Amino acid sequence: MNKHVYLIIAHNEPEVLRTLLAMLDDVRNDIFVHIDRRARSVYESIKDYKAEHSTLVFLEHPIAVYWGDISQVQVEYMLFERAFSQGPYAYYHLLSGVDLPIKSQDYIHAFFQKNQGKEFVGFWTDAAHRRDLHRKVYRYYLFTRYFKGGNALVHSVCALSRNLFLALQKVIRYKRNQGNIVFQKGFNWVSITQAFCTYLLSQKENVFRTFRYTLCPDEIFIQTVLWNSSFREHIYNKENALIGSMRYIDWERGNPYVWQEKDTDELLSSPYLFARKFASINGNVINLIK
Repeated sequence: MNKHVYLIIAHNEPEVLRTLLAMLDDVRNDIFVHIDRRARSVYESIKDYKAEHSTLVFLEHPIAVYWGDISQVQVEYMLFERAFSQGPYAYYHLLSGVDLPIKSQDYIHAFFQKNQGKEFVGFWTDAAHRRDLHRKVYRYYLFTRYFKGGNALVHSVCALSRNLFLALQKVIRYKRNQGNIVFQKGFNWVSITQAFCTYLLSQKENVFRTFRYTLCPDEIFIQTVLWNSSFREHIYNKENALIGSMRYIDWERGNPYVWQEKDTDELLSSPYLFARKFASINGNVINLIK
């Protein structure tokens, strides 16, 4: 069980996605891609791409994925389940379509072989993220699929309804999810073992029941399932989200920061395996690391 599988969630930047697929194309990897149902132009531009060495699968029935919404969790489960049915794999790597590896495939496979059994999931543990986590999991958030974009009238009505309901919960001091679960938060981009993937899939019903009305549940559910299981002892690093996930994502200079040509040395000299995010407008940095 030495093969790895890459699970990619994409909705834009087809040229970056094409580069990502080429950099992952290795006989030791399989690749599964979900392209947002609304991103027809992206799908049309990439659907005929053929990998030379990897098995490459575009999910047949894509869904519309909305920021902050339970559909983010749904698409991750779609990818995990589809890949799991074709496994087993040593590791399941969840990436966005604007991520790129910043180490060679030989380096990446050797790293995971050396750390076999560890779960690479990042955790945000500072006070600000703990407060943010508290407000997201202990109150009901309605109409999350309309949190950003869409019809202006629908957005306004949903925002008003959501905020009134949140205010009511605050006034009456309502707190949901008062069981024994310890909630955690971090990157939704992870690398997990076959064993933990099996457990995560077994928890699907509980996950949807717990997080259906949570804001940004994709940043919470994997961390929470992992933390409240025996797999907690296999977490690679609990203190630093970047090291814990082995992903270089800069939230200090952007939301997140888009890597540029001047950052090439910083990227290549870092200890991380993957980085995000990249954009075709900054194609020079992509050309220098691929």
